[in-house]
Amino acid sequence: MGLWQRSLENLVTYQQPLGAILETAYRGRTVLVTGHNGFVGSWLSLVLEHSGAQVVGLALPAEQGGLAECVGLSARVSSLEGDINELSFVDEAVAKYEPDIVFHLAAQALVLPSYTDPLATISTNVIGTAHVLDAIRRHPSAKACIIITSDKCYATAESAHVESDKLGGEDPYSASKAAAEIIAHSYRSSFFSLSGPGIATARAGNIVGGGDWADSRVVPDCIRAIREGQPVLLRHPEAVRPWQHVLDAIAGYLRLGDALVRDRASYAQAWNFGPPPEAARTVGEFVDALLSSWNGHGGIAKAPAYLSTAELPERTFLTLDSSKARELLDWHQLLNFDETIDWTTSWYLPFIQSDNFDGFTTTVTQIERYLELDRSDRLEPPRTRS
Repeated sequence: MGLWQRSLENLVTYQQPLGAILETAYRGRTVLVTGHNGFVGSWLSLVLEHSGAQVVGLALPAEQGGLAECVGLSARVSSLEGDINELSFVDEAVAKYEPDIVFHLAAQALVLPSYTDPLATISTNVIGTAHVLDAIRRHPSAKACIIITSDKCYATAESAHVESDKLGGEDPYSASKAAAEIIAHSYRSSFFSLSGPGIATARAGNIVGGGDWADSRVVPDCIRAIREGQPVLLRHPEAVRPWQHVLDAIAGYLRLGDALVRDRASYAQAWNFGPPPEAARTVGEFVDALLSSWNGHGGIAKAPAYLSTAELPERTFLTLDSSKARELLDWHQLLNFDETIDWTTSWYLPFIQSDNFDGFTTTVTQIERYLELDRSDRLEPPRTRS
């Protein structure tokens, strides 16, 4: 029986609120998160730790001033510092902690730096992924492993991508994510087809939210410009992207992990997590909305400036079709475009304006608010999402 045919019999399971899934699937379990010191990894680790999971993190040292430092993550999880390019580091951690579930996020996560150092990008994103998969092959404690790649793993197209679309990548970053998808598929087919953990890949849209300080990413660029009293400079304001809040993406990852533990054979495949294609917005529209929200909340932000030329090319159009995740995981984008903007602004504004910003409380408050919205969303008629 195929996956889509089996969806109806599992539908009741995946109408559960995310909080219930965290309680039954993650509380008390050992969860390994690679890249836990990064932007998304910090949010994911905090959600898991707040829900009672025993989180083990593998990552390079946390960046000074980053979200991991801001929320005091090292005091809340077992944090191991090292490089996933070192097989022994990954192997010894998996052997020692025997994780039940693995989320692999450690990566070089930006397009522009991949032009500067393509070999480091390829090594981290491809060989690092193989190291994680090989470690769980040799130390078979895990029931599920979710490899986080990117929506940029797809070959360029003019329509919303579905999971069966051709992989590609015209820049080194995108190519490395496509290669990571192929590596994950090869391990799944060669070593885990009949037994062992369910191996799935997750391809999320453009993730935004509080605590991201990466260079050459639109929200951090906006916040730095605001702090300096300057207009943000936009490279590709016409580029269309599937924007979503970090907690929406994480909700998809967590639902997928639960599904893999319950039924590895059916869910061990690739999954898109992004807003509906019609909800995509250009970079220019996103920035205008962010700055408008900032000013509307009492901040001061200047209108953006547009670069006449961009040094390096980037894809102009990118959207995802996530109907499979909606149908089979009961996942959807909970926060619409305006809410995504507002939640992001609400995190950064007190950071900029207050000398006593409490990053942990601010972040956990948004996590708890999200879980309550998710619970209410499943008890009430669906809201209109855009």
